[in-house]
Amino acid sequence: MTGGTPTTPDVPDVPDDQTSGETPDATGPTRRTVLRWGALGLGGLVAAASLGTLVRGGLNGAFSVGSGAPYELWSGWDAIDDLGRHVVAAGVLAANPHNTQPWTFVVTSDAGGATVTIDVHADPDRTMPVNDASGREHLAGIGCAVTNMLVAAAGREVGAHAAYLPDGTHGPAARVVLGQSGTEGSDTAGDAALAAVLPQRHTARGAFTDEAVGADVLADLAARSEQDGVRVLWLHEPQERDALGALVVDATAAVVADEAMSVEAFSWFRGDRSQLDAHRDGLTLDCQGLDAGTAFAAKVLPASSRRSGDEFWLRRTRDVHTATAAAYAVLVVDDVTDPVQQVAGGAVLQRLLLECTAAGLAAQPMNQVTEYLDAVAYGTAGDRATADDLARRWEELVPDGRTRGLLTLRIGYPARTGGTSPRRELDDVLVA
Repeated sequence: MTGGTPTTPDVPDVPDDQTSGETPDATGPTRRTVLRWGALGLGGLVAAASLGTLVRGGLNGAFSVGSGAPYELWSGWDAIDDLGRHVVAAGVLAANPHNTQPWTFVVTSDAGGATVTIDVHADPDRTMPVNDASGREHLAGIGCAVTNMLVAAAGREVGAHAAYLPDGTHGPAARVVLGQSGTEGSDTAGDAALAAVLPQRHTARGAFTDEAVGADVLADLAARSEQDGVRVLWLHEPQERDALGALVVDATAAVVADEAMSVEAFSWFRGDRSQLDAHRDGLTLDCQGLDAGTAFAAKVLPASSRRSGDEFWLRRTRDVHTATAAAYAVLVVDDVTDPVQQVAGGAVLQRLLLECTAAGLAAQPMNQVTEYLDAVAYGTAGDRATADDLARRWEELVPDGRTRGLLTLRIGYPARTGGTSPRRELDDVLVA
């Protein structure tokens, strides 16, 4: 294993609360118990034992993983003939914070239809004002969509140009014009090649293998992704990688210990199939990188509480995410508070994610450090003393990290394919 395990005290048991709105079944194991077993690789030993359990599994989607309306866009986007809708569909498949899908799209065309303009607006109803207090991840999600749109246009051999906040802070967050020359610094041929892997990109929350990612591979990934003043800083030497891993674990512990941050994050978790079908967004059990047996058992057993979910996330961060990371990338800009650079950072993030996918690598955003620092700086949550300690350690690893370190992710070779996340249908994000 290339990544060392951060030395953090074991997570103490926390009494279940009922924030989830579901009452655990006292007659048998709960989802909380199964997730603990899953962390030990024992999920495959759990089996459903009653008709009621199987019914619950059906209602929670245990027999319909990655299928149905919330997932159709992943396989159907490329078959959409209308150019504007095709490009928007690609944008909707982009990475975004907590799968909030923070966008709406306005498509217009000139009289002859030779030029199609797509304005991408930040949706104010899909923010996370506590966990993303500065809005950096919200706007970065817009940038991720822009890259996917440019890639989709190149795949159709259509020139495209993108601009960030073209009308200032009160207009769209980005504008993509189809039928014009490509974005400055972009590689149209490279984008066309990335179109083939666009639907294969999924956030990997499971373990990575112990195969190292060579420095030459990292340098090539950075060279293919960097643009618009956004630079990729790699932390891959064992000492710095382990130090950042320990920092991320401690930041995660701080996040789950804060009531406001925990409650907001949990509000975007879709614990059963009815929630998934109704919202078609957020995080699901299928996206947690669990083995098939653990994921199935977690669905057929009663749901755990918010507190238990926090325990699970902290354990996974410590024992899986940071323990198996081959390297970390920090996207560095001149000013993390500049909305143009926030969108540009997201565009580079998505390009890096696609390049990783093309190279057989997987990636997962790990923004707990900056989320906590922003929450304290903007007064939405958190503890000043904890933030000061995290900030000191952050700046030891990322020079001027508080002002320049925009987004963080881990990469490596995946032990299993990342789960498919739900997406809203096009008519829900297209605004006339």
